[in-house]
Amino acid sequence: MHRKQFLRHAAIATAVCTSILPTSVSAFSFVASNSVTGDTRSFKPNNDDSSSAVTSSSVAYRSMKVDISLGVEQVSVPVAMWYPITNDVSVSSSSIAKYSHRISVKKIGQLLAGWEFIPEFASKDFSLSPTLSSDTTGMVVSGENMELPTRGPVVLLAHGYLGSRFDLSHLGEELASQGFICLSPEYPESLSASYPRIDGIDRSVITSRLLETIMSDWGISASSYGIIGHSLGCGTAINTGDDNWARVCIGGFPRSVPRESPILFLSSMNDGAVSMARRGLTVPREYIQLKEDFASSLVASSPSSKEKWPKKASLIFDRPDAPNHISFLADSVNDSMINLLSPLLPVAQALSIPVLDFDKYKDSRDSKQTAQIVIPIVTSYLKQYMTLK
Repeated sequence: MHRKQFLRHAAIATAVCTSILPTSVSAFSFVASNSVTGDTRSFKPNNDDSSSAVTSSSVAYRSMKVDISLGVEQVSVPVAMWYPITNDVSVSSSSIAKYSHRISVKKIGQLLAGWEFIPEFASKDFSLSPTLSSDTTGMVVSGENMELPTRGPVVLLAHGYLGSRFDLSHLGEELASQGFICLSPEYPESLSASYPRIDGIDRSVITSRLLETIMSDWGISASSYGIIGHSLGCGTAINTGDDNWARVCIGGFPRSVPRESPILFLSSMNDGAVSMARRGLTVPREYIQLKEDFASSLVASSPSSKEKWPKKASLIFDRPDAPNHISFLADSVNDSMINLLSPLLPVAQALSIPVLDFDKYKDSRDSKQTAQIVIPIVTSYLKQYMTLK
């Protein structure tokens, strides 16, 4: 290694270590806030001994694992699971769920820049609060001691490149509150680095094993299937299942799909990572192009309304404050990235390393606003095209 290259690597490693080293032990713990002003999202009971009946929109969360073997190699893939619970269940204040999330700077360096010199300890653990955690609108409680559902509509959540199983947690929570069973596996490209990458254990292998496990090990009978993908996860959504599956692709290119199944594409002209404008792409003719205000009217319409979601539809946000690539993710996830990675942004930009719109989001901080629009659209679409019982 040349001296100049060595010094550059040393400087980067120093910046990485400086960004993650805490000034105290407590600095390794991070609780996502409800806004940039620090209004925490965790449910706060009146006292430590209190218990309350779960509201009708509350859901259970469980951290599951799927074991996959390939020859002598074996990995345990973490899976986040959200599912509806009956409203006669009572929980104590200690049952409010938290998400154990990790960001590995080493993994990010490997996948974005091919760096192998970042130390293993260059990672940070976060305790994320669910989005749905209000005593009036519902809450997410730990399902570790609750029975799993036996039947219901199953929706898979497929994160993108350098994403995590909690990227679409806000969608999983809301869908579960309306009767869906949602499962989000951690794919090999995750920034969490929960298991080693092994040739031959890819997204399709993990998804197939998860679908087998749902039935054989967890005893869940699916009344119907759906899948939501973000970014790279759009490819996972398109390639998973058959024509009976409903699909939603977020932050990907609308493209011709040789399937007759329902599919909704959500994109943005302000997406710097997947830019239709920059690449001169157009929406294939098989899709009905929707305007944002029309999509909102479909969400607000009654089930008996004559206006329905087209089977194949696309909605491209095209306004000055349109979402960027990571605006579609849960804001607790984005907050954790800002908390850890902001000091490294100038280094990445100086070295022309792709930052996947992290620079845009650092200024816009619009996950919550985006969710208020996107979640009702996705929920309404899936409820139309999936069998709920």
